[in-house]
Amino acid sequence: MKKTFAVLMVAAMLFSVGCGNQAKDAAKDAQQKVEQKADEAKDAANKAADDAAAKVDEAKDAANKAADDAAAKVDEMKSDAAEKMDAIKSDAENMANDMASMMNERVVALGGLMPGVTQDELTAMFGEPTATNGNELIFADGLKVVLDGAKKVKSISTTVDAFDTPEGMYVGAYEYSLNDVCGPADNIRVANGVAEYEYNSGDKKSVTIYKAKDGFITEIVCSLK
Repeated sequence: MKKTFAVLMVAAMLFSVGCGNQAKDAAKDAQQKVEQKADEAKDAANKAADDAAAKVDEAKDAANKAADDAAAKVDEMKSDAAEKMDAIKSDAENMANDMASMMNERVVALGGLMPGVTQDELTAMFGEPTATNGNELIFADGLKVVLDGAKKVKSISTTVDAFDTPEGMYVGAYEYSLNDVCGPADNIRVANGVAEYEYNSGDKKSVTIYKAKDGFITEIVCSLK
Protein backbone atom coordinates (compact mmCIF):
# COMPACT_ATOMS: atom_id res chain seq x y z
CA MET A 1 0.00 0.00 0.00
CA LYS A 2 2.77 2.38 0.89
CA LYS A 3 4.52 1.55 -2.36
CA THR A 4 1.39 2.30 -4.34
CA PHE A 5 0.89 5.67 -2.60
CA ALA A 6 4.51 6.56 -3.28
CA VAL A 7 4.09 5.73 -6.93
CA LEU A 8 0.96 7.89 -7.11
CA MET A 9 2.78 10.82 -5.44
CA VAL A 10 5.65 10.56 -7.86
CA ALA A 11 3.19 10.45 -10.77
CA ALA A 12 1.35 13.52 -9.43
CA MET A 13 4.59 15.41 -9.09
CA LEU A 14 5.62 14.54 -12.62
CA PHE A 15 2.20 15.66 -13.97
CA SER A 16 2.45 18.91 -12.05
CA VAL A 17 5.90 19.58 -13.42
CA GLY A 18 4.66 18.82 -16.97
CA CYS A 19 1.70 21.19 -16.62
CA GLY A 20 3.97 23.91 -15.28
CA ASN A 21 6.28 23.58 -18.23
CA GLN A 22 3.35 23.75 -20.66
CA ALA A 23 2.10 26.92 -18.91
CA LYS A 24 5.54 28.47 -19.13
CA ASP A 25 5.77 27.58 -22.80
CA ALA A 26 2.31 29.03 -23.44
CA ALA A 27 3.22 32.25 -21.59
CA LYS A 28 6.46 32.48 -23.52
CA ASP A 29 4.62 32.02 -26.84
CA ALA A 30 2.08 34.65 -25.82
CA GLN A 31 4.88 37.07 -24.86
CA GLN A 32 6.58 36.50 -28.20
CA LYS A 33 3.33 37.13 -30.08
CA VAL A 34 2.72 40.34 -28.11
CA GLU A 35 6.25 41.50 -28.82
CA GLN A 36 5.82 40.57 -32.51
CA LYS A 37 2.54 42.51 -32.72
CA ALA A 38 4.16 45.46 -30.94
CA ASP A 39 7.07 45.39 -33.40
CA GLU A 40 4.62 45.22 -36.32
CA ALA A 41 2.59 48.10 -34.90
CA LYS A 42 5.80 50.08 -34.34
CA ASP A 43 6.96 49.38 -37.91
CA ALA A 44 3.53 50.42 -39.25
CA ALA A 45 3.63 53.63 -37.19
CA ASN A 46 7.16 54.43 -38.39
CA LYS A 47 6.13 53.79 -42.01
CA ALA A 48 3.07 56.01 -41.60
CA ALA A 49 5.26 58.73 -40.08
CA ASP A 50 7.78 58.40 -42.95
CA ASP A 51 4.96 58.55 -45.50
CA ALA A 52 3.50 61.61 -43.78
CA ALA A 53 6.92 63.29 -43.68
CA ALA A 54 7.37 62.51 -47.39
CA LYS A 55 3.95 64.03 -48.14
CA VAL A 56 4.88 67.12 -46.12
CA ASP A 57 8.15 67.42 -48.05
CA GLU A 58 6.26 67.05 -51.34
CA ALA A 59 3.78 69.72 -50.25
CA LYS A 60 6.66 72.01 -49.24
CA ASP A 61 8.40 71.43 -52.58
CA ALA A 62 5.16 72.13 -54.45
CA ALA A 63 4.56 75.29 -52.40
CA ASN A 64 8.15 76.48 -52.95
CA LYS A 65 7.87 75.79 -56.69
CA ALA A 66 4.57 77.67 -56.85
CA ALA A 67 6.13 80.59 -54.97
CA ASP A 68 9.16 80.57 -57.30
CA ASP A 69 6.88 80.43 -60.36
CA ALA A 70 4.79 83.29 -59.01
CA ALA A 71 7.89 85.36 -58.25
CA ALA A 72 9.25 84.67 -61.75
CA LYS A 73 5.91 85.68 -63.25
CA VAL A 74 5.88 88.89 -61.21
CA ASP A 75 9.45 89.66 -62.32
CA GLU A 76 8.46 88.98 -65.92
CA MET A 77 5.42 91.24 -65.61
CA LYS A 78 7.57 93.95 -64.00
CA SER A 79 10.10 93.64 -66.80
CA ASP A 80 7.39 93.83 -69.46
CA ALA A 81 5.78 96.80 -67.73
CA ALA A 82 9.16 98.55 -67.45
CA GLU A 83 9.85 97.94 -71.15
CA LYS A 84 6.41 99.26 -72.10
CA MET A 85 6.85 102.30 -69.88
CA ASP A 86 10.27 102.95 -71.44
CA ALA A 87 8.73 102.63 -74.91
CA ILE A 88 5.87 104.97 -73.98
CA LYS A 89 8.32 107.42 -72.44
CA SER A 90 10.52 107.27 -75.53
CA ASP A 91 7.53 107.78 -77.82
CA ALA A 92 6.35 110.71 -75.71
CA GLU A 93 9.81 112.28 -75.74
CA ASN A 94 10.08 111.81 -79.50
CA MET A 95 6.64 113.29 -79.98
CA ALA A 96 7.53 116.24 -77.76
CA ASN A 97 10.78 116.76 -79.65
CA ASP A 98 8.97 116.51 -82.98
CA MET A 99 6.34 118.95 -81.75
CA ALA A 100 8.96 121.37 -80.47
CA SER A 101 10.86 121.11 -83.75
CA MET A 102 7.65 121.68 -85.69
CA MET A 103 6.82 124.71 -83.58
CA ASN A 104 10.33 126.14 -83.99
CA GLU A 105 10.24 125.55 -87.74
CA ARG A 106 6.56 126.37 -88.33
CA VAL A 107 5.96 128.41 -91.48
CA VAL A 108 2.90 130.63 -91.80
CA ALA A 109 1.52 130.46 -95.32
CA LEU A 110 -1.73 129.87 -97.22
CA GLY A 111 -1.76 128.38 -100.69
CA GLY A 112 2.02 128.76 -100.74
CA LEU A 113 1.78 132.53 -100.12
CA MET A 114 3.54 133.92 -97.06
CA PRO A 115 2.81 137.22 -95.30
CA GLY A 116 5.52 139.80 -95.96
CA VAL A 117 6.10 139.11 -99.67
CA THR A 118 5.88 142.01 -102.12
CA GLN A 119 2.91 142.78 -104.37
CA ASP A 120 5.02 141.83 -107.38
CA GLU A 121 5.69 138.39 -105.88
CA LEU A 122 1.96 138.09 -105.12
CA THR A 123 1.07 138.92 -108.73
CA ALA A 124 3.65 136.47 -110.03
CA MET A 125 2.00 133.69 -108.00
CA PHE A 126 -1.71 134.46 -108.48
CA GLY A 127 -1.90 136.96 -111.33
CA GLU A 128 -4.02 140.10 -111.18
CA PRO A 129 -6.81 140.32 -108.61
CA THR A 130 -10.40 139.97 -109.75
CA ALA A 131 -11.46 142.83 -107.46
CA THR A 132 -9.84 145.48 -105.27
CA ASN A 133 -11.03 147.61 -102.38
CA GLY A 134 -8.23 149.94 -101.33
CA ASN A 135 -5.46 147.72 -99.98
CA GLU A 136 -7.73 144.65 -100.06
CA LEU A 137 -7.33 142.38 -103.10
CA ILE A 138 -9.66 139.53 -104.09
CA PHE A 139 -8.33 136.73 -106.26
CA ALA A 140 -10.01 133.93 -108.13
CA ASP A 141 -11.01 130.82 -106.10
CA GLY A 142 -11.73 132.94 -103.00
CA LEU A 143 -8.35 134.20 -101.79
CA LYS A 144 -8.33 137.60 -100.07
CA VAL A 145 -5.09 139.55 -99.55
CA VAL A 146 -4.53 142.77 -97.60
CA LEU A 147 -1.45 144.91 -98.35
CA ASP A 148 0.31 147.19 -95.90
CA GLY A 149 1.53 150.73 -96.64
CA ALA A 150 4.69 149.37 -98.23
CA LYS A 151 2.65 147.26 -100.66
CA LYS A 152 3.67 144.05 -98.96
CA VAL A 153 1.28 141.26 -98.04
CA LYS A 154 -0.01 141.93 -94.54
CA SER A 155 -2.59 139.16 -94.38
CA ILE A 156 -4.03 136.32 -96.45
CA SER A 157 -7.40 134.68 -95.79
CA THR A 158 -9.93 132.34 -97.32
CA THR A 159 -13.32 130.82 -96.54
CA VAL A 160 -13.15 128.15 -99.26
CA ASP A 161 -11.31 124.82 -99.43
CA ALA A 162 -9.14 125.71 -102.46
CA PHE A 163 -6.09 126.65 -100.34
CA ASP A 164 -4.28 124.90 -97.52
CA THR A 165 -1.53 125.62 -94.99
CA PRO A 166 1.90 123.92 -94.95
CA GLU A 167 0.50 121.42 -92.40
CA GLY A 168 -2.27 120.48 -94.84
CA MET A 169 -5.18 122.14 -93.02
CA TYR A 170 -7.95 123.65 -95.12
CA VAL A 171 -11.41 125.16 -94.77
CA GLY A 172 -13.89 122.34 -94.13
CA ALA A 173 -11.44 120.16 -92.19
CA TYR A 174 -12.46 118.85 -88.78
CA GLU A 175 -11.77 121.31 -85.98
CA TYR A 176 -10.54 118.51 -83.72
CA SER A 177 -7.88 117.43 -86.24
CA LEU A 178 -5.98 120.67 -85.57
CA ASN A 179 -4.32 119.33 -82.45
CA ASP A 180 -3.23 116.14 -84.22
CA VAL A 181 -1.96 117.90 -87.35
CA CYS A 182 -0.63 121.19 -85.98
CA GLY A 183 -0.11 120.40 -82.30
CA PRO A 184 -1.46 122.46 -79.38
CA ALA A 185 -2.47 125.99 -80.30
CA ASP A 186 -0.47 128.90 -78.86
CA ASN A 187 -3.72 130.65 -78.01
CA ILE A 188 -7.44 129.86 -78.20
CA ARG A 189 -10.35 132.28 -78.10
CA VAL A 190 -14.05 131.51 -78.22
CA ALA A 191 -16.74 134.12 -78.89
CA ASN A 192 -20.31 133.86 -80.23
CA GLY A 193 -19.89 130.16 -80.95
CA VAL A 194 -16.73 130.68 -83.03
CA ALA A 195 -13.38 129.32 -81.83
CA GLU A 196 -10.10 130.85 -82.98
CA TYR A 197 -6.90 128.83 -82.78
CA GLU A 198 -3.65 130.78 -83.10
CA TYR A 199 -0.36 129.22 -84.24
CA ASN A 200 2.78 131.39 -84.29
CA SER A 201 5.51 130.99 -86.85
CA GLY A 202 8.88 129.71 -85.69
CA ASP A 203 10.31 133.24 -85.73
CA LYS A 204 7.19 134.61 -83.97
CA LYS A 205 6.79 137.26 -86.69
CA SER A 206 3.58 135.92 -88.20
CA VAL A 207 0.56 133.89 -87.12
CA THR A 208 -2.02 131.52 -88.57
CA ILE A 209 -5.54 131.75 -87.18
CA TYR A 210 -8.02 128.91 -87.76
CA LYS A 211 -11.63 129.89 -87.15
CA ALA A 212 -13.98 127.02 -86.41
CA LYS A 213 -17.70 126.58 -85.82
CA ASP A 214 -19.81 123.47 -85.25
CA GLY A 215 -16.70 121.27 -85.42
CA PHE A 216 -15.35 122.47 -88.79
CA ILE A 217 -12.75 125.00 -89.95
CA THR A 218 -14.68 127.91 -91.50
CA GLU A 219 -11.89 130.39 -92.22
CA ILE A 220 -8.09 130.54 -92.28
CA VAL A 221 -6.18 133.79 -91.80
CA CYS A 222 -2.38 134.16 -92.10
CA SER A 223 -0.91 137.53 -91.15
CA LEU A 224 2.06 139.46 -89.85
CA LYS A 225 1.99 140.15 -86.14
